[in-house]
Amino acid sequence: MAEDKKNKKSAAKKSDSKSGKKSDKKSDKKAKKNPFKSMAAFFKSVRSEGKKVIWPKAKEVFKNTIVVLVVILILGVIIFGIDQALSAGMKGIKNLAETTTTTAAAEETTEQTTAEALEESTEADTTAATTETTTKAAE
Repeated sequence: MAEDKKNKKSAAKKSDSKSGKKSDKKSDKKAKKNPFKSMAAFFKSVRSEGKKVIWPKAKEVFKNTIVVLVVILILGVIIFGIDQALSAGMKGIKNLAETTTTTAAAEETTEQTTAEALEESTEADTTAATTETTTKAAE
């Protein structure tokens, strides 16, 4: 009995290997299929699928076109408004920065001018005082 089982197993393996070789030959034949036939089959299936499509009527297309145009118009106006608001805000920030910088620069210039004027007047007073002292000493 044990030998019968072994014989059956070996016979099954042999038949599997033979059938496996045959299936390999069949798959080789399928792989060598004519590419033009495959392309023709593809385009036939595309055409049959195209026939199944339900195309919209002219009225439906017109209505959908109007809806799309209205939505585009509304979104365009919204985006334009946001753009204008942001541009105005940036201009305001720029003007504020220029005003602050100009005011600070003007104050610095005024302080420098005042300091220079004080130095000049001090030098002039010192020169005048020295001249007077020299004149009085010379007399």
